[in-house]
Amino acid sequence: MTKWPSTRLIILSSASLHREAWRALLSGQPAILIVDTVADAFEVVPLLQPDQPTTVLVDVLSPQPDLAQQLRTLAPEAGLLFLIQSYELSEVLVLLRAGATGCISRDASLGDLARAIIAVGRGEIALPPHIAGRALAALARGEPVSDDGLIEPLSEREVEVLRLLAQGMTNKDIAQTLILSVRTIEAHLRNIYGKLGVRSRTEAALWAVEHGYGADE
Repeated sequence: MTKWPSTRLIILSSASLHREAWRALLSGQPAILIVDTVADAFEVVPLLQPDQPTTVLVDVLSPQPDLAQQLRTLAPEAGLLFLIQSYELSEVLVLLRAGATGCISRDASLGDLARAIIAVGRGEIALPPHIAGRALAALARGEPVSDDGLIEPLSEREVEVLRLLAQGMTNKDIAQTLILSVRTIEAHLRNIYGKLGVRSRTEAALWAVEHGYGADE
């Protein structure tokens, strides 16, 4: 039976407290060697070692396909494990198509997280069984998640933000309505613009109205 070396773990998060919290939580896990924590994708590159199982654990405010694409380009042999709020199929597919090797919910146990880190470091796709089959089948068939004309499907939260944007609310108004920070709303809007293929708030609002997202519910 082949004995795998310890998986080298690089923790990527823009928040320093999050980085240190993950380091403290995972430092005692067997078969995982924490290499370093970083705040930027480019900081990952000098930490890589060829032919060594390596996982980048990505902890960001919301799923970022562009970050997954950037990391896949910078670290083509590393496993990319994204922390997500829930296993929404559309969200998982967006990340997988962008280059992620696995996704794990923030509600997962420490044991499940450790197993996922090791799995993606070995090049395996880490997803819970209830969604893995559906996700892989959709990827194999190249099926779109929806037929709304979107570049990528919107998450439930992004739909909420888009509806409020189309009603003329400011970022502060949207943040107060959804009980989120303004920075979180700004991050959602960047993702929405990318998925709609628009460049401005006005274009996004027009798209929302044309596709029935502007009416109050």
